[in-house]
Amino acid sequence: MIREEMAKLDNKTGLRGAELPITFNNAKCTLGLYCSNNGGSFKFSNYYFQDPEWPIESALDVIRHEYAHHMDHVLYGHSGHGSTWKICCRIVGATPIRCYNESRAEYYRQKHIKEDKLSERYDQYKIGDYIEHPKHGIGRIEDIFGEGVHRCVSIRFKNNDCKRFGLAWIDNNCQKSDWLSK
Repeated sequence: MIREEMAKLDNKTGLRGAELPITFNNAKCTLGLYCSNNGGSFKFSNYYFQDPEWPIESALDVIRHEYAHHMDHVLYGHSGHGSTWKICCRIVGATPIRCYNESRAEYYRQKHIKEDKLSERYDQYKIGDYIEHPKHGIGRIEDIFGEGVHRCVSIRFKNNDCKRFGLAWIDNNCQKSDWLSK
């Protein structure tokens, strides 16, 4: 995952950070580290990166943070958290702050819990279910596509029109219908 993200950043910046060595340690106070010695290398904390409860957004931010150090070193010859590093952070999509923010990580944890619950709710919708739409009337789900909370549905209505909706909108604004019994 780290190399994949760095390859994306390389495509954006024209650098070759994904080719640098990556090692891991079990540090609890240092999430990542870029070392410019011997051509450069990255080190990341297994303590965090192997924790399934640690939000993916936090992991991506750490990867981008360290990549910004690499970028700052290659482009400007600097190390540290100075103004050129902050410019690099903005380019690669890292939060330009020096220290890890636990409250941001908690925000993402709670967001994922909420999304997981919504996704479970959306799992109740199946192809073939009938939906009563407030404007179009009764229709039948013909297709469900997308993932998690970002799923969409294609619904064919009685007048043979087929419309696409976000499943979140359908869940909030429509009723499941037992059309066959009506």
